[in-house]
Amino acid sequence: MTPERARAQIRFLAEADRLLLLRHARNREPGAGKFPLTREQIRQCLLHGVVREGPSPDIREPEGWKFTMRRLREGERHEVAGVLIPGRNVLVITGYGWDRIGRRPRRGAGGKRGEGQDNDDGG
Repeated sequence: MTPERARAQIRFLAEADRLLLLRHARNREPGAGKFPLTREQIRQCLLHGVVREGPSPDIREPEGWKFTMRRLREGERHEVAGVLIPGRNVLVITGYGWDRIGRRPRRGAGGKRGEGQDNDDGG
């Protein structure tokens, strides 16, 4: 299955609200910078997002294709991981928003120490 075909199937199922949210999709750790999404935010991510990973065959669901979708909008950064079961439904494994894009720069990754980098050591 291609990412384009997966996106079309996911979009079709999201429009029909054929989403099954696992418990993990509702529980995230805000302390780690990840915030749980509402069902509608998950649905909007699946409708308007882009496939970032996959689709690849799922080992637990014989007809399933695992994927990750991301949607970036002003004030919203959402990601949803799930399993597409074509023609049936989308199993949402996890969905979360995060408070910043990208990773923190590593120390020593160019430039002088402290220039444009976070310094956690209190010095």
